[in-house]
Amino acid sequence: MKIGLLGMGTIGSGVYEIAQGLSDVEVKWVLEKRFQADYITDDISVILSDPEIELVVETMGGLHPAYEFASQVLDSGRHFVTANKLLVSAYGPELTALAKQRGVAFLYGAACGGGIAYLANLTIARGVDRITALGGILNGTTNYILDAMQSKNSAYADVLAEAQRLGYAERDPSSDVDGLDTQRKLILACAVGFDVWLKPEDIPTRGIASVLPVDAAWAKAQGLVIRLCARAERSADGAVRAYVEPTLVSKTAPEAAILSNVNYAWYEGERYGLMSYIGQGAGKDPTAANVLRDVRSVDAGHRYMTREVCAAGTPDNAGAMERYYLRVPAGTELPAGWAGRPDHSGAWDVYETNPVSVSEMHERMANIRSAFFAGIRRT
Repeated sequence: MKIGLLGMGTIGSGVYEIAQGLSDVEVKWVLEKRFQADYITDDISVILSDPEIELVVETMGGLHPAYEFASQVLDSGRHFVTANKLLVSAYGPELTALAKQRGVAFLYGAACGGGIAYLANLTIARGVDRITALGGILNGTTNYILDAMQSKNSAYADVLAEAQRLGYAERDPSSDVDGLDTQRKLILACAVGFDVWLKPEDIPTRGIASVLPVDAAWAKAQGLVIRLCARAERSADGAVRAYVEPTLVSKTAPEAAILSNVNYAWYEGERYGLMSYIGQGAGKDPTAANVLRDVRSVDAGHRYMTREVCAAGTPDNAGAMERYYLRVPAGTELPAGWAGRPDHSGAWDVYETNPVSVSEMHERMANIRSAFFAGIRRT
C-alpha cells in the first residue's frame, strides 16, 4: 500500500522511519514545509492527484488545516488514519459520516493511548460484550508531574520545568495540565465503547495546575496517591456519566502503580469484567507503531472505529457523587452539608467532604482557580 503522510514532526518522522522496514507499506509522499526531498511536497494537491495513493496518514496535530486536509482526503475517496485527538474529538461524527459516504476508512487508534492499542481492543470488546465503564490515566505529562511531586517532594513548577526539559511537556502545557488532553481522549473512548459522541463543554474537567505540596502531604498522610483520572460509566438505561478530575486512590489501587509518564487505560464489561492496558501513551516510536497498525488494519478490511448506532449525546452526571479532598482559600464559604469544620493550613482551609455532586463541585470551583480538589477512592 502506497500512502501519503501529512507532517514530519515527532510522530510523522516515526511513521516514516518504521515504514521503511515494512514490505507492505510505502510512504510515497510527505507533506512538509521545513524540509526538501524528492518525496516531500508543500502542496496537498500533489498527494491527492497521485492515483497510486490509497491512504493518507495525518500526524500534524491541531484543528486547522488538519480538518480541511482530512475532509479533502476522504472526499477524494482515500482512506484516512490520524493520531490527532483534537481533530477527532471536534469533528469525529462529521468525518465518520463523510468516510462512510465515500466508502473509505477513518481510523484513529493512536489518538487515545498513543502506543497502547486501547481503542482497537475496545472495538473488539464492544462487539461481544456491553461496556459499562471506562477511563484511566490518559495523560503522561500530568502523571509524571504528580508522581515526581509525591515521590520527590518537589514543587509543581520545578517538576513542570523538568518535564518540559525532558520533552514530556510542551512549552505551553495547558492542554495537559488543565485536563483537556485527557478530556478529548475520553470523548473518543466513549464514542467507541458507549456509542455516543460527547461534546467537550459537557464533560466536567479539572486538571492539576493548582496542586501544591500541601495536597501531596495530605494524601500521603492518608495513605493515598494523587492521579489525574478520566472516568465514564453507562447505566442500564443507557445514560452516560463522564468527567475528568484529580483523584486520590489507595496505594494498592492499579492507578497508584502507574509511575512517571506511563498511561493506564481500562474498560469494564458485563462479561469481561475489568480489562486494563499499561504502556507508553505518547512518544515517537510507540505512537507511530500504533498509527501503522491502523494502516495495516485498513488493508485487512477494518473501516471505522464507531458503529452505525453511535450518535451525539449529553452526559447525565446528576447522580454522580464523590467524597472529595478540598483545599480552598481560608474563609471560603461552602454549601451546607458539604463538610464540617476545616483543618487550617496557613492561607488554606482543607476539608474531606461528605458525598458531593460531581457537577456541583466542578461548577462551584470553576471560578476559584487556586483551589484544588480530588475525588477520594479508598477502595
